[in-house]
Amino acid sequence: MQVNEQDLVSIVVPVYNSEAYLSRCIRSLCAQSYKNLEIILVDDGSEDHSLEVCFREAKEDGRIKVLHKENGGAASARNAGMEEMSGQWLILIDGDDYIHPDMVRDLLAGAKAGHAQTAICGFERVYEDGRAREVHALELGKEEGQGQVWSGSLHEFGERLFLKLYQNLMLRTQSNKLYSVPLIREQGLRYPEGISINEDIWFCVRYLSCCGRIACIPGSYLYYWQAALGDSLIGRYHPEGVESCFLLLSAMDDFMDKAKASSALRRVMDQEMLFHICGFAGHSYYRTDKPLKECLGQIREMAKREGFRELLGRIHASGREEGRKKKGGQGGKADGQGGKADGQEGSAGIQRKCTGGQERSAGIRGRNPDAPKGMMLKNRIAAFLLGHKLCRLYHWLCVGLYGRQRRAFLKNRRIGVNVMKTEGNSGKPMVSISCVTFNHEAYIARALDSYLMQKTDFDFEILVYDDASTDKTQEIIREYEKRYPGIIKPYYQTENQYSQGKYNVEGFYNYPRAAGKYIAMSDGDDYWTDERKLQMQVDYMESHPECAMCLHSARIETQEKSIQSLKIRPYRKSRLIPPQEVIDKASNYPTASLLFRTEYAKDLQDYYYVSPVGDIPIQLHMAAKGTVYYMDREMSVYRQGVSVSWSALMKQGDYKQNLIDHHNAMKVMYRGFSKETGGLYDHAIQSACRRMDFLTLLNVKEYREALAPGYRKYYRELDLRTRFFIRFELLAPGLYRFLRRLAFGKDRC
Repeated sequence: MQVNEQDLVSIVVPVYNSEAYLSRCIRSLCAQSYKNLEIILVDDGSEDHSLEVCFREAKEDGRIKVLHKENGGAASARNAGMEEMSGQWLILIDGDDYIHPDMVRDLLAGAKAGHAQTAICGFERVYEDGRAREVHALELGKEEGQGQVWSGSLHEFGERLFLKLYQNLMLRTQSNKLYSVPLIREQGLRYPEGISINEDIWFCVRYLSCCGRIACIPGSYLYYWQAALGDSLIGRYHPEGVESCFLLLSAMDDFMDKAKASSALRRVMDQEMLFHICGFAGHSYYRTDKPLKECLGQIREMAKREGFRELLGRIHASGREEGRKKKGGQGGKADGQGGKADGQEGSAGIQRKCTGGQERSAGIRGRNPDAPKGMMLKNRIAAFLLGHKLCRLYHWLCVGLYGRQRRAFLKNRRIGVNVMKTEGNSGKPMVSISCVTFNHEAYIARALDSYLMQKTDFDFEILVYDDASTDKTQEIIREYEKRYPGIIKPYYQTENQYSQGKYNVEGFYNYPRAAGKYIAMSDGDDYWTDERKLQMQVDYMESHPECAMCLHSARIETQEKSIQSLKIRPYRKSRLIPPQEVIDKASNYPTASLLFRTEYAKDLQDYYYVSPVGDIPIQLHMAAKGTVYYMDREMSVYRQGVSVSWSALMKQGDYKQNLIDHHNAMKVMYRGFSKETGGLYDHAIQSACRRMDFLTLLNVKEYREALAPGYRKYYRELDLRTRFFIRFELLAPGLYRFLRRLAFGKDRC
């Protein structure tokens, strides 16, 4: 194909620890027959020599631009590169893949010839273990001309090619497509950050739904590098997998509406979406060691979702319609057997070819290697059981289906534990548990026991810092040190540092000596309740290198044992937390729930050390470094009302003035964080400072000022129980005090 080189084509390459393959990728880009290129390499905080490779290749070719950013995941790296692109067209290539010398030229020629906003080509899977390559490519029928470009409207593409390309995997990678930069900017398209699975399919579907015309060219031009299964992204467990499927479902519904898709196409794609959602839900059964009770809870939550109910409703409706057609003698193929749209089938065919002379038609059944032959039967069972809210029955079906895989997973994990202990990491811990204690004689033993009960497939160390306790806390720590040498590593302070203004002693004395890849925070009066807490958090962090911090919910336990049901549960489901929300949050995060990367705790800034508390500036620091993930699982206890706790010390003397002084010190910390981050989060910081003013008014019971219009936003974020008691005390203070005296005694009123 001939095409002039007037248009600049930007190629964005996200790079993360791709040192072994990166030069091959870059050189395939530089060797393109189409020369008017802008190659943007985005290093996403690689820990190997990838960045050095980028700079070395940039010296050889002036068309290469190198960007370096802190690790945030492939989606954030692609977004960063797209923000810098200046071309009229865009191609997205991963750092371990490589391309045919004519890929840019032929994609651009195809888009121009078809007057299209995109062009799609085939690709080959190239396996690291030497298996035969797998080709996914478009082959045109004789009547359309061999080797010619197919082009058509969005509706024509939907009816003729969408399903076939989707099931043949050609639609599921962003790297075999040419994108119009003006269209991307006009529609404000970006990758969904924080999602590490299905985000590429989502972007492709969202982009295609914005196109007026679409072109497809025959042949395979992308060489898609497939790592060994154990190292591949798809082989990992993704806690956000189900969530990513619902994100894709929304994009798919939008595409169907804009393409004016036929009922036949919608019917089959609904089946595909149900298969994906249930498939990722099934991962909990055999890719993790979660208790089956928790798996059942996830199934129930999924079944309640509005989008899922709507999907099941459409599937049931289409099933009834098919039944009526068959009953009326109209015939027609059952779902999943054909692929015809409104009785018409495009003459363009898709073939999935394997080297070695074998060739299979890419029919609807069996084209996706991830989809089992019994997909339709499983979907019918899932639609029936979940549609009728028979979640427990569906749960036991999953237990039966995935039982063998689950047993194999648990067996392999046990083997992994033994291997690590005998041959593993030469005693280097994966996690450093940082425990700070002062006069916690009554609590420290339980805290240490909760750390030691952790069941993990890695080693951990317990760094205990005692700030010159005057009770028997140090004696208890010494006993544990003798029983667990090499695990419990104490630091016995001889002079109390907190009283001298060193509030964040862990930053001075524990973080610098942490040898683990991760640090888990805890105070000496709190404790952990789940023996799998560390394993679950580390599993997530290991599979999400862009994540800087992970946290979970906790139970509140008061000294008086008067309130047993209260929890610190910031959110109602597991989710990623945007940095703005970490800064300005409606609910505190339990200190004993925090797990973060040690490397980020080694470069703490001045605002951390001047802060009157240690957990808040750590949260801000981590939010600025990467993503933050919340697990909606109660795995620790926060003790409230301990005599030497921060909250108890605040109530000594003038409580209101102590709160004001504390909040003023916190505002100094926020200003330091703002300066360090270049004012990027100033809006959230301002809101967080105003929230502190509101909480001061609540704590000193100046409710009328707290209920002023300027604080209404924060009042509405309080739980219903808290708002009830605030109104009760405000409207009937005498009755409120009387009832509290009856419930808790005179000392509590």
